[in-house]
Amino acid sequence: MSAAPGEVQRIGAGELRAFIQDAGELKKGTLLYDGGQLLNLARHENKLFCEARGSGASPYKVTLVYSDAPAPGFKGRCTCPARTFNTAFCKHAAALLVAWARAPESFVVSDAPPPGAPGGETARKSVKKGSANAPALMKSGVEQVSTLVRELGVAGVAAIGGDRIEQLEKLAEGLRENRLRRLSARTLDLAALLRGPAAGARRGALPAVAYANLMADLLLTARKLEKHLAGEPLDDRHVEELVGKTWKASDRKPAEGLTLVEYAFSTRTTSDDYVIRESRFLDLESGRHFSEKQILPAFMAKRSDPKRSFAGEVLAGARATTYPGYPPLRVDFSDLGDKRPLDAGALETVLARALPDVGAALAALQEHRKDVFAPDLVPVAVRIDTLFARGARLSAVDDKGEALHLPDDAALEERLAGSLRDARLRALLGDVGIDAALPTLWPLAAVVEGPLGLELRAVIDFSGVEQGAAARSGALAGSAWNAAAREAGASPAAIALGEVREELAEALATGLTGLSARVTDPLAARLRDLRLEKQAALLQGLPQRPDPADRLDDFIKLYQVLEMALVRLAGATHIDSASTERVPTYESVTVARPDETLTPDEVARRRAAGEMNRYVAAVHHARYYASLPASELVDSIFPIWADGTATPTIARTFAPLGAEAVAAAEKALTVKAGRVAKLTAVRVLQAVVLHGGPARADAAAMLGRVAEHAKDAGLRALARDALDVIDATQAAGRGGEAVRARRAARMERVQELAKALGAAPNKEERGEALKALAELGDLSALPALRRAFYADAARGVREEAAYALAQLGDVEMVETFVRMLASRGEDEREAKIAAYALGYLGDVRGLSELLSAYAAGYKPGIVADAIRAFGPVALAPLVDLIEARPEIAKRAAALDALKKMDEAAVAGCLLERVEARRGDADFPEKAQLYLKLADVHPHSKREVAAAVTAALAGVEGKEAQAAVKAAQRALGVVKRGK
Repeated sequence: MSAAPGEVQRIGAGELRAFIQDAGELKKGTLLYDGGQLLNLARHENKLFCEARGSGASPYKVTLVYSDAPAPGFKGRCTCPARTFNTAFCKHAAALLVAWARAPESFVVSDAPPPGAPGGETARKSVKKGSANAPALMKSGVEQVSTLVRELGVAGVAAIGGDRIEQLEKLAEGLRENRLRRLSARTLDLAALLRGPAAGARRGALPAVAYANLMADLLLTARKLEKHLAGEPLDDRHVEELVGKTWKASDRKPAEGLTLVEYAFSTRTTSDDYVIRESRFLDLESGRHFSEKQILPAFMAKRSDPKRSFAGEVLAGARATTYPGYPPLRVDFSDLGDKRPLDAGALETVLARALPDVGAALAALQEHRKDVFAPDLVPVAVRIDTLFARGARLSAVDDKGEALHLPDDAALEERLAGSLRDARLRALLGDVGIDAALPTLWPLAAVVEGPLGLELRAVIDFSGVEQGAAARSGALAGSAWNAAAREAGASPAAIALGEVREELAEALATGLTGLSARVTDPLAARLRDLRLEKQAALLQGLPQRPDPADRLDDFIKLYQVLEMALVRLAGATHIDSASTERVPTYESVTVARPDETLTPDEVARRRAAGEMNRYVAAVHHARYYASLPASELVDSIFPIWADGTATPTIARTFAPLGAEAVAAAEKALTVKAGRVAKLTAVRVLQAVVLHGGPARADAAAMLGRVAEHAKDAGLRALARDALDVIDATQAAGRGGEAVRARRAARMERVQELAKALGAAPNKEERGEALKALAELGDLSALPALRRAFYADAARGVREEAAYALAQLGDVEMVETFVRMLASRGEDEREAKIAAYALGYLGDVRGLSELLSAYAAGYKPGIVADAIRAFGPVALAPLVDLIEARPEIAKRAAALDALKKMDEAAVAGCLLERVEARRGDADFPEKAQLYLKLADVHPHSKREVAAAVTAALAGVEGKEAQAAVKAAQRALGVVKRGK
């Protein structure tokens, strides 16, 4: 409905999104209106007014101004803190518009704007609030948190209902507005933790250790702030961590002569809806860790230029000022210094500045944790020799055999696999903290040594939301202590203490009212067994205090002290290298030596069932393929060469075979086959050249032709890489420098496009950068493409990234694509992308799921094309499927897939079936099926028909005669229809 001049247009509830673009603010505004938080609704001319209850002493004053030019729209004004960010719609303004849409009759028509209304023509200047109110508001917030913790500590979580959780969320919002940033964040985390299990039957699902950790943090923070508000000064680091402050340049410390290397770049959204874009740096001069951050409310982040990344660069001579706080120190640059490409010399310095071993990383963590208000995590760079894969969990092992645990995170396995393939690990950079009481390293980047020297490879999470320390706070208490500790090889003493601490957490969740001697005496006895006498005495004394509220402070103190004792006991785990075996595909990864060698089919079954990690699977693959005689490998390059996990083993096995290896590679390159088989051929040629011998020249010449003339971008890239490795390995001095210079120029272009792909504001620009990266055909683009696949906001960009990864032959993505296709019932579009990508790759590990999808009738045209792209690799499995499901032969797509395969291969496969099945009771039926399949090629039709005729000579029965007639028709002996 249009508005009369000088009035406000009426709108319906369905039109709200047309005026409020931020769905989050609209949702908050709706909740405010539904909760009765708006007062004194009024309208004057083209303006709407109200007051909104908030956490302050007085309600906020809200104004909406309507204008119909150049297009109908509303502009909001509000006295809440969000006005600082000049947003068009804070949640209070959104609530006012919701009220106008739902109940315009509730607005009183006024002759003038209300006094003090923002944006009103007659509004008086607002009186600046006295700073004396701020401490009072902070004190009130701290008291509310203290009361909350005391009530929960005494009664436990049993009394928490859904309405109380909403109150917690509102309390957190008020705490943030009153500058109690840590209490706000922890209260929001507590509300989120309680929201899951709070509904009746699910109450037992509450993670007690996570709950106890939050309660301890809230109480200790509240106690610290109580002392501060009573006059005790706060250290600047605690000011930044606990309450926050706008630090002026004069408050910050200068930092000059920095030489910085960015080792991670992330974007995350906090629990209170702030977007943080962050670069993490290591200073090559001091070894200290720094951070540059862009912190914006979510509504502003959408329309602000994102901070840039400095990946692939060294900022030499940079100058900045540092904020008070904990490592990594936040910086504000005044001069970025002289930027130069990140080279081997800089990475050697990174290694020199890294902590020497796991013990040093643990010492840094223990020192950091002495301050209970320090962040959960501390940044480190630490030299690592290998990773040890045990079950679902990895450990980082130094050259002394001491291991630091990595988080129990299935996605991390994939990210590390992509970073460590074909390279030797030298160091990990990331954050050390506590996960289920295990000292744990969350890696963000790895320094590796590949065939061409040192490289810095990202290992960061690609989720795009809640990355970094804020995200990992959930994981810090997310895994069950007993299972995690035993699997990670923690000592019996550590496990015993962890169990005591877990039972204390359960007692806190139940409520300290029930903390009786029956509960504490057995736990105290176990503490005495661990020689923790003082802690045992403190625990036994708690039930003697009649008021449960009086038990809380000492209970939390005991809980915190036991954490530090547990960190010392859990410490590093020793890995006996004599009982481990290196993974051929990943030379920096070891596994417990398997007692048997499994076939690829059994490995695939166990992988699909989640019973085996990729590293143990790679060992079994290597053993199996190494056990085959060379002659079998040469004669049967399909499907063996099409298995991406077998490529390193194949290359090593074929290297000494010389001319036979070159001939097999030529066959794989020239036959119409999947991409992985061709990529394996390139690796084989590289191995032959490096091995030397008479065939070396032929192999090098073939590599050169592939690098120059192959139509496949991934194939060209891999061949070019192989030639670079050969040149760098065999050339001394200037020859090696020439290779590095040539690659540096390509890397500069890759970095430029990668930054555009990660930071361009619209999907069109990111799409263009992605396309250019794919056309460039350089394997160093894989990390940027993976990040776009996992994290880009635009689905179209993610889709194109999947195709680019497949085009470049990224075999690390096979299992991800297989999972996507297997979930076709949940997300059809993702499954369709996966089917295309698996067809592009042609890795035999994806064939089973493609055939399963095909049998189920899922997108038969697309899936058939993907299967066909595998070439001869897919022929036998496809015929197996059709034999088991003869109705599939009626699909045009099935016959079309066979028609596009090599005629001789189809004939050979079907002739083998005829020979193998002749004499079987059901052979006449199978023979008719073989004839139908052979009909796609004239030559194969005649050959198979002749074989069927001979096999059924003299066989009686209706089915046999029908098969013979069909064969004769194919041979032209009997005309069709006769």
